[in-house]
Amino acid sequence: MSTAAPQVYGADEINAVVLDPGSYRTTAGYAGYDQPSIILPSFYGDDGKGKQIFDENVLFAKPPDGLDIKPIIHNNLIVDWDGAMEQFHYIFKELEVHPHEQPLMLTESTMNSYSNKVKMMEYVFEKENFCAFYAIKQPTCVSFAHGRPNCLVVDIGHDLVTVTPVIDGLCLRNQVRGTRYAGSFLNQQLVQFLESRNIEYVPQFQVKNKELSYWENSSSLAKFTPINNNNNVKQSVIDFHYLRTLREMKELLFECSMDEEVKVPEDITKEIDQDSTRWFELPNGLNVPFTEYERLRLSNSLFNPKDTFQPIVKGWENDCDGNIIKVVGTENDISSKDYVPLRRSKKNEEDDSANAEGDAANHSNSNSTNNTNSKKSNDSEASKSTQTTTTAENNETAALGLTKLVQSVLNNLDIDLKPQLANNIILTGSTTLIPRLNERLNNDLMLLNPSLKIRVHSAGNNIERKYASWIGGSILSSLGTFHQLWVSKAEYEEVGAEHLIVNRFR
Repeated sequence: MSTAAPQVYGADEINAVVLDPGSYRTTAGYAGYDQPSIILPSFYGDDGKGKQIFDENVLFAKPPDGLDIKPIIHNNLIVDWDGAMEQFHYIFKELEVHPHEQPLMLTESTMNSYSNKVKMMEYVFEKENFCAFYAIKQPTCVSFAHGRPNCLVVDIGHDLVTVTPVIDGLCLRNQVRGTRYAGSFLNQQLVQFLESRNIEYVPQFQVKNKELSYWENSSSLAKFTPINNNNNVKQSVIDFHYLRTLREMKELLFECSMDEEVKVPEDITKEIDQDSTRWFELPNGLNVPFTEYERLRLSNSLFNPKDTFQPIVKGWENDCDGNIIKVVGTENDISSKDYVPLRRSKKNEEDDSANAEGDAANHSNSNSTNNTNSKKSNDSEASKSTQTTTTAENNETAALGLTKLVQSVLNNLDIDLKPQLANNIILTGSTTLIPRLNERLNNDLMLLNPSLKIRVHSAGNNIERKYASWIGGSILSSLGTFHQLWVSKAEYEEVGAEHLIVNRFR
């Protein structure tokens, strides 16, 4: 098959469309804007009659009978392609996109599967008939949104926490690590925390009227009048409404402790301290108190996943050791060519030389009986030491919290790259809005790396923090120098999706 030369698309002005799908929300808009024009949940409603509902206002209003809400994306990968294509088409219609005249930029997860990439290209060129297309990694977009082409992107999203080294604007895919201790991990802890207090969640659409009430003990009940004509409401609808309430609780209540462990109050059973306690009103009118200790400990589980109120968090029974490829299930996936930086460390060469000298010394002493016995003894001790070290490493990597996850990536970097990336750590994602999370991560990394200059960056604007990936894509696709990277439909038809994925999309 012949290889088509990269084509320069369009003239000086390209009104490109930028689409950024995420595990919790999907954003879209035109290139050059400072924030997305459309923000939708990465869910859709299915009424069972062939109609899909994507409007957030409709989904959170009184649901029609038989409505079932389904997720489109899980672990940053599209799991429902029918729903995804319908949602994307809905977005293009709302934006009044003209596919024959406007190219599409799609942001994708670093761990996006090969099959997903093929399906996306087929959808873009064959169903939507876009004239040009480009897929770019989300950490790359974040790096350009912050103006730092060499950085370490820490993305704390809804489903996953990922740490990605970015060099010259390109992701080092083989160095990416991540866990599931993200926003949904905090959500489940909140759910179990409320259940331990015998608090039942009732969505807003099931409440006719309510009176203000306060939780005092496990026998406290909300004072409200329910709507009784909700027999056909499915659990997925209630869970979807619960998800929104949990997000609001995290935004209003959580804050990080600067200490590794949150100190337990001397008298945890004493009356609620009104000065440090925050109250949250549930949709049924019940106000729930959260003491400072409870708020700090719930937030601290991001750094220490084993320090939770419940011994077992449902859905997180197995520890996450940082192997993000195992989490998303793309171990044997064919992907684009990995980027290799020009600067390489000499450590491997020195290790090889040392190993060669050691082999020569062992060979020269192999005829000595005493040395042989000594060697066997040393080998036995070394084997025991290796087993002990391996066990210690496994214990250390089990249930990796945020600080240890970032540190594990720093430890695996080349010596030449480590100082620069340690000085350019970027936080992004809605979960990073928890107060003092930036300072806590910065302090922890400084203690672990006294010889490095650690600096953690995060946008002060909440919109920039939550939508950094889309903003970076908007900046890139509006640059004149980016025109030559667009993949035209003619090139797709000539060489096919497989060739483009391996050779054009890094």
